[in-house]
Amino acid sequence: MEEIIPNFAAVKQGLVPVTPQEKIKLEKDGLDVIHDISRFAKLGFGSIPEDDFDRLKWYGVYRQKPKDSGYFMLRTKVPGGRITPKQAGVLSQIADDFAHGFCDITTRQTIQFHWLRIEDIPEIFERLDAVGITTSGACGDDTRNVTGCPVSGLNPEETLDAIPQLLEINRNLTNNREFSNLPRKYKLSISGCHLHCSQPDINCVGFFGLRNAAGEPGYGVKVGGGLSSAPHLAQTLPVWMAPDKVWPVTKALSEIYRDEGYRAKRNRARFKFLVADWGVKRILAELEKHLGFSLAHQEKFSFPEDPESDHMGIHPQKQQDGVEGRLYWVGISFPGGRLRNGQLAVIGKIAARYAQPGLGEIRFTNKQNLILSHIPEAHLPALKQDLSEAGLAYEASNFRKGCVSCTGIEFCNLAVAETKNRMISLVSQLETMSGWYQDKIRIHFSGCPSSCGQHQIADIGLRGARTKMEGKMVDAYDLFVGGRLGNRRRFNELLKGKILASEVHVAINALLKYYDAHKQGSETFSDFCERLPREELLSALPAGVSK
Repeated sequence: MEEIIPNFAAVKQGLVPVTPQEKIKLEKDGLDVIHDISRFAKLGFGSIPEDDFDRLKWYGVYRQKPKDSGYFMLRTKVPGGRITPKQAGVLSQIADDFAHGFCDITTRQTIQFHWLRIEDIPEIFERLDAVGITTSGACGDDTRNVTGCPVSGLNPEETLDAIPQLLEINRNLTNNREFSNLPRKYKLSISGCHLHCSQPDINCVGFFGLRNAAGEPGYGVKVGGGLSSAPHLAQTLPVWMAPDKVWPVTKALSEIYRDEGYRAKRNRARFKFLVADWGVKRILAELEKHLGFSLAHQEKFSFPEDPESDHMGIHPQKQQDGVEGRLYWVGISFPGGRLRNGQLAVIGKIAARYAQPGLGEIRFTNKQNLILSHIPEAHLPALKQDLSEAGLAYEASNFRKGCVSCTGIEFCNLAVAETKNRMISLVSQLETMSGWYQDKIRIHFSGCPSSCGQHQIADIGLRGARTKMEGKMVDAYDLFVGGRLGNRRRFNELLKGKILASEVHVAINALLKYYDAHKQGSETFSDFCERLPREELLSALPAGVSK
């Protein structure tokens, strides 16, 4: 008897057993829950059926920890992380009115709120819609926020400005019922950045700027990247494409994932598993079959040695014809991405005050920082003074610039340890005790193996754990070292498990001192950790660290 492959067609026809999640999607499309939200808001939290809690994710609405608390997290969808000063004010007001006065910048360049009640969601959606912000597809088995370089169109060194293609992808996939029932989450990035800052290596589909043999700027594409408990680095397809081919390629790859992606087991449903099993040749063959034409072949690729940057600092833009002189972008750092006490509204007002009229934007980065664009050179002194008075770090330490954290146990039902507030306190500790350290360093916190804090690609990655101390269970972290993306990409490796939360800063300081004393020339921390045996790195930790 011929084996039935559990693809989308077989699932829809009822030919194979389905997971509970697939059953929910077959009964009602996730996008259809929008029609129920007003009713839920009137009747309250207790009126929401269990299946619809899952469908609410299609609009960025997740139950906050504990699941029966009555509170929700909400993620917005901000393509490329680009918002206007007016939108910044609305987002900040929502935080003040409904979310205990704070919000978070996420690793997908968008904004996340907490402490929301279902009764407030319709008004929040109305406020967002009034300024052109949606939450559709922010979560669920749908296309997540499309990310890109936060200085697309500004960076003098970029291969090309990817904003037009990024917006085309977002426009065609958002609220599109052809792609609202995917096997699992679907993450896309597109950038012409010379640094590959949008991390194509860890996205399901990642377009990057590429010149062909004739020197024409276009795109290459990587497929099948992703982290979580089974991390995969994306594979490069041997092709080059002109900008007008990006959407057709995106559509074709999305069809392949929708129709052939694994649905029988939830933990095998990401695109990375299909790519790993099929391989580059078959993926490319299927892609060109869907397209109906062949893509230009490309053999040579040059990937950056050090792609981990989100363009912090003050830099001249490619635009040199501002009314008041050359234009600049200005980066502002936030440990773990947390914005409090109306900071986003303040930033919106500063952007409106100092940016060239009609051009100023706020751009969130995937390192949970943000950038102000189109600032005339003549306005820089006054802008810097305003930022300093507002306590906003535009000249941040490397610790502050390079830190990333997930939501953590404070709100997440999966996390086992605190991350966000731990990261904020760690940055202050390191700035105090390790202020001598000047080299680049990237420290990422994840509260669990799902790795939303992307700890596997960091110089120093910390994954939440628990351990017993004096008879009580306390927060601890597994310490990983040596991750990087780019030309010599590698996931970091476990150095020591279950370091007490109270000793993390001591362990990191010791590692940095050992690196500073024993590095070879301009060797990076990641290269250093790869070169030295694990036993030698372990010997650098103080004897009293952990158990």
